[in-house]
Amino acid sequence: MRKLLIILTALFLLPLFSFAQSDSSNVEKEVYPYTFPIWGQKVLDRGIKMPKPAGIGFNYVFNEMYLNISEFKMAIGGVPLESIGVEELGFKKTRAYAHGGNFRADLFILPFLNVYGLFSYSYGGTAVNLQPQIGGVTFPEFSSDVQFNATTFGGGMTLHYAIKKFFISADANISSSKSALLNQNVGVITSSYRFGRRFQFKNGTKLAFYVGAMYRNFINHEGNTGSITLGEALPNIEEKYQNWYDGLSPIQKRLVDEVEQKLEERLGDTPYDKITDLPISYSIKKDLIKKWTFQFGGNYEINDRWMVRGEYGVSDFSKFLMTGVNYRFGF
Repeated sequence: MRKLLIILTALFLLPLFSFAQSDSSNVEKEVYPYTFPIWGQKVLDRGIKMPKPAGIGFNYVFNEMYLNISEFKMAIGGVPLESIGVEELGFKKTRAYAHGGNFRADLFILPFLNVYGLFSYSYGGTAVNLQPQIGGVTFPEFSSDVQFNATTFGGGMTLHYAIKKFFISADANISSSKSALLNQNVGVITSSYRFGRRFQFKNGTKLAFYVGAMYRNFINHEGNTGSITLGEALPNIEEKYQNWYDGLSPIQKRLVDEVEQKLEERLGDTPYDKITDLPISYSIKKDLIKKWTFQFGGNYEINDRWMVRGEYGVSDFSKFLMTGVNYRFGF
């Protein structure tokens, strides 16, 4: 009887053991298919789905920043004018703006660390309002809007961390821009911090919204030098000056004539037919009036390869807009 029970038990368990062995041999461990990020296999083993490690993106970017001119020196026609600086020129408002295309390539080195390089070509200008006070004479207020093209190279990194449907990120990058107006490149450091939430839809698409803050500042502590003609810096200056001069009283005209005479003595016999042809060499130090902006934006993931993104930043003295598309792939 005991032997019969053992035989029946064995016959009952044999199919179960066979099924278990067969099932175990068919279940293979999923292998992470890419080289990056490092530890990608460990992340996959934990059941965490990551975006494809590499990406390229193209963005449209608009920037507007109000500047404070802390130091300004100039020479007209090769003659230094040490007595004319920031206070004498009377800078009232300086606004820099630019818009253009931005190309960015990125790679997840680690599951939480993304590094990237960027290149952009932009069109912009610097709009300046000033009212000089020289030799006791207050001149009319002049406005200038000097246009420029600039190329920018840079690189940076982003740290990511997610808890369920929420995420945080911290980004830092350094860029260097070159334009024909300045002899040196303009260096800028940017850092940003974001907190947001993701939403996943039944069709597989994902939508994320976030808020945050961005910090920007120049890193050229010694300032920049450049050159421009008087006509380029102050268009129609002769007409504006003459209209202002004609409206002065005889006593005021006498004071202005004395200031003009002193300037002519300093300049001497310049080889320029028109005052607008006079070259101005200058040295300038500038700072952003407001270095922080409030940021908000979002991105829409169409699938695991394509994503569109938009972001807007604003403060009392600056604006920022970015919108673009990103394509991701394995690496």
